[in-house]
Amino acid sequence: MKPLPCINNEFTGAIIRGTDVVWLSFPRYDSPSVFSSLLDEEKGGHFRIESEVVSQEYVVPNVVSTKLKDGSEITDLLLYGDHGIVRKIKANSELKVELSPSFYYGRNGAKVKKVTDKVFRFFDNGTDFLEAHFLFDEVKYDGSWYVKGEGYIYLGYFSDERFGIYGKNVSFNVERGFDRTINYWKNLMKRERGKGKVAEVKIGNFTGDKLLDAYQNSVGMLLGLMYNPTGAVVGSPTTSLPEVEGGTRNWDSRYAWVRDSSAVAEALIATGYAQEARRIIEFLSRMVSFVSKPFMYSLYSIDGSLPPKEIEIPWLSGYKGSKPVRIGNDALALIQLDLEGSFMNAFYKYYEATGDDNYVKNHADILEYVADWISDNWKEGDVGIWEERDTKAQNVHSKVMAWVALDRAGKLMKAIDRDNPWREARNEIKEWIMDNGVVEGKFVKRVGGKEVDASLLTLPLYGFIDVKDEIFQATLRQIEETLSVDGLLKRYKQDSLGECIYPSTLSSLWLARIYTKLGRLDDAKLILEKILEVGEGFYLVGDKINVKSKEFLGNYPNSYAQANLVMALEEIAERESAEDKGKKGESNNNKAS
Repeated sequence: MKPLPCINNEFTGAIIRGTDVVWLSFPRYDSPSVFSSLLDEEKGGHFRIESEVVSQEYVVPNVVSTKLKDGSEITDLLLYGDHGIVRKIKANSELKVELSPSFYYGRNGAKVKKVTDKVFRFFDNGTDFLEAHFLFDEVKYDGSWYVKGEGYIYLGYFSDERFGIYGKNVSFNVERGFDRTINYWKNLMKRERGKGKVAEVKIGNFTGDKLLDAYQNSVGMLLGLMYNPTGAVVGSPTTSLPEVEGGTRNWDSRYAWVRDSSAVAEALIATGYAQEARRIIEFLSRMVSFVSKPFMYSLYSIDGSLPPKEIEIPWLSGYKGSKPVRIGNDALALIQLDLEGSFMNAFYKYYEATGDDNYVKNHADILEYVADWISDNWKEGDVGIWEERDTKAQNVHSKVMAWVALDRAGKLMKAIDRDNPWREARNEIKEWIMDNGVVEGKFVKRVGGKEVDASLLTLPLYGFIDVKDEIFQATLRQIEETLSVDGLLKRYKQDSLGECIYPSTLSSLWLARIYTKLGRLDDAKLILEKILEVGEGFYLVGDKINVKSKEFLGNYPNSYAQANLVMALEEIAERESAEDKGKKGESNNNKAS
């Protein structure tokens, strides 16, 4: 898929293609869609303004401006604190608006009810409905709507007709809500602490404002993908965008993965949003079970319940014919032993950034239970980070994350003057990995095999081993030789579904971060340049990349990859800043001598 703008309001997200809202779920990310033409042009419904697009850009993150050929302009956003989308239109000529929602993933067409000349309701078979307000001086309607001049179209979701805007005698001011939503995002983005250094970095043609846009849009997207009532972060606002066009790797990503959420928390901490990151950590803390594995499931619904069972939606044709379209996700049933380490690392990063002893003390029971369980169960097999559904093994990355869990637990307990009973188990895990997870002088994907995978790049990122260690260096060379595609990196060679064809955005960003640690900044920048070139304009990233066609594959935008883009930019900026300071210090010393 060519990069498209995505807008969010911490409740749900919309994808816009040109002037058409091609994906939107109400009232939350994981609700049934009301517009899904991204997955089926005929059945998915439309919210389209007929005109030719000249340019499109973010005004601020999560607010998109579209300029039309006749000089007209559309500004789209999802209202903060409301289940509604607003389209502000400055129309130099009469514009035709096509509005035809299609409820429950395109299965149920909408019945239209005219309330006034400017207010219309769209009903499903149930009580849910959408209410549209055309806030212009004059509106024409003949099955489509025609507007001219400056005004707003508000489309809101309501669960019952009694609760629509006219169901209560309260004031209704779309313009005020629109302006305040823009101010909310502007004010939130002012708190970024790394933008000064990032703006000084040069990555190919990406410098100054362009690179700053990439950084800010990424941070804004991560903040927008956090579900406001709970702090859960969705993997993506979309479902069933294919990892391979025409293939079956089409999954529903509108849930909160423990691993992905932890990475988002780390990225937000790195950019100065520790309090927002704490909300993510708090959500994950509430998911910890004291009766069995702390994170019994790899993903949760954004309200903390279990996601629905994975089913196929046969009536949708799929993106470019890629079937099946799925909702729900059965990956929750897979045992993954890396989750606890991801959580503990994010928790430790929060403490490291804030020194919040009380927060650690208040969660000590949770932290201790996680560490106790890992120390007793780290030898178990699992499906690993890539969620290979039919494969349970001794995955090296998972063992490393078990080590991370115990390492961070010990550090957190030390911070609040408590004992660290897991030191011996932590050391045992490392010894086991070095004895069993190293073959012919390099780390391997799983015990008993010889292949490498991209997850091994995270070992130095989590401090398990020094980036210059001989074993890791040999591993890095093997990864570069066997998994490189178009200057980027695949996850692995193949899995039970077949060959891995396209490079992974996440894996490629891990490689860029490793190059940065090694001081290979030119190599790191080449990777980032390729990714930014594909995402240019909006700088949102998907799961996988087709470099030749400059398209992303898989669900989009992808919060795990987006978080690593933020961290990669931060780390390059920090490294360059440190090197510049070193050069200046050397120069001053030479002058003094």
